[in-house]
Amino acid sequence: MSDQLPSSTDPQTSSSSKNQPQSQSQPQPESNPQPTPTLQIGVLLFPGFQALDVFGPLDCLNILSWDQTNTPTLSLSLISSTLSPISTQPPQLPTAISQSILPTHTLTTAPPLDVLLIPGGWGTRAPLPEYLDYIRRVYPSLTFLLTVCTGGRLAARAGVLDGKRATTNKMDWEGVLAQAPNVEWVREARWVVDGKVWSSAGVSAGIDLCLDWVEFVWGAEVARKVERIVEFRRWRDSTLDPFA
Repeated sequence: MSDQLPSSTDPQTSSSSKNQPQSQSQPQPESNPQPTPTLQIGVLLFPGFQALDVFGPLDCLNILSWDQTNTPTLSLSLISSTLSPISTQPPQLPTAISQSILPTHTLTTAPPLDVLLIPGGWGTRAPLPEYLDYIRRVYPSLTFLLTVCTGGRLAARAGVLDGKRATTNKMDWEGVLAQAPNVEWVREARWVVDGKVWSSAGVSAGIDLCLDWVEFVWGAEVARKVERIVEFRRWRDSTLDPFA
């Protein structure tokens, strides 16, 4: 792993844009901006979040940040309603094993963000009004909103997906749709890009989404380097989820 992550002053077209037909009826990603010197990334944490929804994309970003000479500095905020440890334990499954993660910021102390990642999990079924308020408040200033799995449910409940195309976990498909009728949900998709909103299907699909987003912002070679280090074979067809 002595290779350096290459820089990309001209970000390449992502695999999602290659796989989706170019038409007026198909919303395309917003023009990929040049990364700022420090990219502020936040991850929303709530009780009962799905572990891989968070740690799959985060490990890709960890690796991306190893070579700060050729990629922008990444700043990470782990955001919750409290600074106490947040557990993956589903509230509905008190006997399940779980892990906890320590937030770095609360919903009121988090810094301005360029990117917000919302994971899914059993906890998205809870009311979580303070989280919905936070999503509504920060969404207008975000450059990217990434949702993984039923994290799309939280974004949709906050109203920021109204009128947009998105996807979510297929095992809880009907439950999500019942709470978010104003979203154009795409069942067959592994991930969907509509403007600044990038949404993925369930759990491991978040890694596919993250790698495609890395490619969109920093270029194909940077994404391939991260993929090789993770030793993860990307699913490259955004329009076809094998679990749909």
